[in-house]
Amino acid sequence: MLRWSIATVCMGGTLETKLAAAARAGFRAIEIFENDLTFFSGKPRQVKAMAADLGLEIVALQPLRDFEGAPPATRVKNFDRAERKFDLMEELGANLLCVCSSVAEDSSGDVDQCAADFAELADRAARRGYRIGYEALAWGRHVKDWAKAWEIVRRGDKPNLGVVLDSFHIFARKNDIAPIAKLPPDRIALVQLADAPGLLMDPMSLSRHHRCFPGQGDWPINDYLEACVASGYNGAISLEIFNDQFRGAPAAAIARDGMRSVQAAGEALDKGRVARDQPPLNIGRPLPAPAKILGVEFLEFTTNPQQSPRLESELAGLGFQRVARHKSKDVELFRQNDINIVVNREQDGFAHSFYLVHGASVCAIALRYDDPQRALERANALDAPTYRGRIGPGEALIPAVAGVENSLIYLVKAGAHDAWAQDFNFVDAPDAKGPLERVDHLSNVVRRSEFLSWLTFYKTVLGFTDDPQVELADPYGAFFSRVIRSEGGEVRIPINIADGGATAVTRFIETFGGGGVQQIALSTGDLFSFVENARAGGVAFLDIPDNYYEDLSARYDLAPELIERMRRLGVLYDRHKDGEFFHIYTKMFEQRFFFEILERRGYDLFGAANTPARLAAQANEFDRAMRDRAMLEID
Repeated sequence: MLRWSIATVCMGGTLETKLAAAARAGFRAIEIFENDLTFFSGKPRQVKAMAADLGLEIVALQPLRDFEGAPPATRVKNFDRAERKFDLMEELGANLLCVCSSVAEDSSGDVDQCAADFAELADRAARRGYRIGYEALAWGRHVKDWAKAWEIVRRGDKPNLGVVLDSFHIFARKNDIAPIAKLPPDRIALVQLADAPGLLMDPMSLSRHHRCFPGQGDWPINDYLEACVASGYNGAISLEIFNDQFRGAPAAAIARDGMRSVQAAGEALDKGRVARDQPPLNIGRPLPAPAKILGVEFLEFTTNPQQSPRLESELAGLGFQRVARHKSKDVELFRQNDINIVVNREQDGFAHSFYLVHGASVCAIALRYDDPQRALERANALDAPTYRGRIGPGEALIPAVAGVENSLIYLVKAGAHDAWAQDFNFVDAPDAKGPLERVDHLSNVVRRSEFLSWLTFYKTVLGFTDDPQVELADPYGAFFSRVIRSEGGEVRIPINIADGGATAVTRFIETFGGGGVQQIALSTGDLFSFVENARAGGVAFLDIPDNYYEDLSARYDLAPELIERMRRLGVLYDRHKDGEFFHIYTKMFEQRFFFEILERRGYDLFGAANTPARLAAQANEFDRAMRDRAMLEID
């Protein structure tokens, strides 16, 4: 039966912790890596009992290394090692021993000898009721590709000898996956899953440090799964991830991410099958279909009564109008066209707790869905529990799930605005007009160790898709960004991480006390007029060096008067194909967040070419703030 499995090497902690985490996440099968047994304080039979109590089937013991093609003296020792593995399997209750291709310098690449070695190993295993699986390592000495491993297995010609297919080694070597569909299903011993980013790197380094769960990288995992199931394979499909960050994170969180990733992979697999008039496989627990994301309903800022006037002044300078006050809370609604901003000054409850940890910040966002109830059911099915806050009599109950750093993501019905009237007393015209049109995108800054988890959360729980990761220059290190977007592009969220002790991302995390929303990008149809009015209204924008505009005039054929106007106002520019992009950034609000105002003219990117200029300008602003603070302390 097709079922999801996870290898203990994916998770950190003790073997007991790993087993419990896998079971709690919903796995019913597990691969045991022998290193986990080496550091286990009990006996292997106790592991068998623990797994059984947790409802886990031990599908494989890993690995037997450097076995095939050995010289005569070593060959004898290798069979002795194998017999000890069989003894261990008996105590564990495991049925399959996985053997990876040899990397030994004295091993032979003679296919006939290797096939003979595996034939004898399979005969010995058969006498004890076990199976053997042979896996090609991408860095194996003689066998690097799955097709060559299969040729050795085929020549070995034993019913209990099969090939182990691992997506990592297959894609790292750019192997053809189409022939997998023609393999005899009973000769596929195990199917393993791992993704990876599209980095140019030797396979071993990529394997040891950058493997990740399906959907967290750039490889066509769905195509691989389709080929495997097309063969008729009907066994375990197991996650096998070597990743330093995974092992350093709580095992429960990693197991949860793993289950989310395979459920999404199974969902994509079934979607393709249904489109081809094939029956769905329904591996694991069924999921409610993703609801459609249609936009951002509101952003909620938490602040205190002392800071609030400054934030409200900035919002007013950006064209927002105060249109309503909450009926029972110290909360106000600011609006401009389709953009709703809630300012929460409550001194207890969720927003205040968030403020005490992070200061003035975005504590919640609300996403518009065509079917928020189905979106919530999907979130719950993927182990994202519902949050319901304190409400007053007659107020709207809006369900939410926990987002980055325990912020909230509300799930609301698109077009249903009655909740505003239910909770707020409007003091002005509710349809406040202005130059800003909509929320174009938001950026999340997260710790590097949490990046893959949040990517999985957004894609599987909330229904986003993602773009390839890009790398940008920060004056103090490297800056990486991966954009997630709703199906129609109505909501886009770059997720940003960095390497370096003083990058903009690192400074944000240190000041904020974790990850969160750093950038709020709002669109307008006439950026230049907007900036002139906003500057007159007291909005402080980021200072852009003159050298940027000198470089701009060299790179693009722009009218000198346009460049001069951009220089005077601090506007940045990018071009892609026939599209143009004008944008500007406000100064940081207490080193926590800033606004980007932009105008798109047939341009659908994010102005990545200008990110280094923005980061350098923000670094200069930060340095000036630190110097001013130091001078005050001296005085």
